[in-house]
Amino acid sequence: MATIIAEYYTDELIKWKNAVVFYNNEIYEFGQKLEEVIRRNSIVGIAKKVEAHQTLLNQSADKFSKLQKAIRQQEAALKRDSSLIDDTLINDETEKRQTGLRLMMQAIEKEYIDVKFDCYNFLSGTLKKKKD
Repeated sequence: MATIIAEYYTDELIKWKNAVVFYNNEIYEFGQKLEEVIRRNSIVGIAKKVEAHQTLLNQSADKFSKLQKAIRQQEAALKRDSSLIDDTLINDETEKRQTGLRLMMQAIEKEYIDVKFDCYNFLSGTLKKKKD
């Protein structure tokens, strides 16, 4: 029973799950920093700017959550009785789902990186203004 493809797909899914956990932790930390900005800052209109960044972070978190669900479904499809399925059981549908997940991960990750760096810039600029 060869399980080379199933092992590769599973390894890929595990790496994606780990990345999503990491990104969700970052999103949580950004949320904490944004809350701190509101508590400590008296700049007029800051809450609205913080809310815009928090909304983008929440949207990223939602997309990662949907991705996690799809990853779990694919992991389940690659196993029978907690063992990896034989490669002969991997059909076109399984391959299409894996490819779709790969593209989804790539797109969400790219989008999140933009959101993250926008948030970094906002926090940096806000902290700089507070020092001045």
